[in-house]
Amino acid sequence: MLRGTLLAACAALTIFAGPSLAEPIVATTTAAADGAPMFVAQEEGFYAKHGVEVKPTLTAIMPNIPPAILSGSVQIGLVTTTTFLQAVDGGLDLVALVGGSIVSRKLDNMGLMAREGTTIKTAQDLVGKKVGVPGIGAFLHVMFRYWLTVKGVDPEKVNYVEVTFPTMRDILAGGSVDAVLAIDPVKTQIIETKAGFVVSPLIPDLPDGQSEIVYISTREWAAAHPKEVAAFRAAIAEAQAFTNGNSQKALEDFAIYVKMPAPVLKMTKIGIQDPELSKEQLDWWVGLMSKQGLIKASLDTSKLIVK
Repeated sequence: MLRGTLLAACAALTIFAGPSLAEPIVATTTAAADGAPMFVAQEEGFYAKHGVEVKPTLTAIMPNIPPAILSGSVQIGLVTTTTFLQAVDGGLDLVALVGGSIVSRKLDNMGLMAREGTTIKTAQDLVGKKVGVPGIGAFLHVMFRYWLTVKGVDPEKVNYVEVTFPTMRDILAGGSVDAVLAIDPVKTQIIETKAGFVVSPLIPDLPDGQSEIVYISTREWAAAHPKEVAAFRAAIAEAQAFTNGNSQKALEDFAIYVKMPAPVLKMTKIGIQDPELSKEQLDWWVGLMSKQGLIKASLDTSKLIVK
């Protein structure tokens, strides 16, 4: 599934050399608020403080990021842990540089949103329905399938459609899908505009403290740029600590890039940030994704985290 898509996309992209020391590192992620530290590090001067020049950018959907990294047009991507592992399973030699947000039951920043006017109230009501996900194999897709299993519903009886975060509200309101899996600021936007309502917050049924997103690069690029990797890690860790303690200012920095309305961003919640990433966290995902048929190979997770 994603294996063929990734390899085909990579073959179609022109291969570029890595950036020279005079060029900024291009880093990218989607418009989900949990990626705010990537942009906070730029606006608050943490990249400059640690001696690394980074150009943070936005990408429509997660599955597009690994091929972009492999092509050299992007050097670092912030992706869901599941997207990272599925890309590695698909044959891409990628490594994790630093951890991102983690699942926290203290937050309600993600959820299953149904279209206004529908009668969807429970997991059983989703059988045969179309659910928009921000990438097949991405965190929300995998966790939603896990949630369905916990609720006694066969995940294969639900239809999944890839929908980018910026278009979720309009696609949901337009009736192209019956529900979407959204994270702030999109979740709050859907509620505020009355395009949909929360069926379930999902988080109470997820493992607390589990890794959600990670910063990745190719193994080759990381090995060739140890100083840049160390500086990037330090900048992101500082940006994460700033975000955890100054969420509203972090959202203001994030808003410069995502162009979300101020009232929506004001109500948006950013996930708890943690730069640490362990083999055990990756192993949990590998086990879950293997059960769902999203990973075929046996992955040695000890080799997937840059020390």
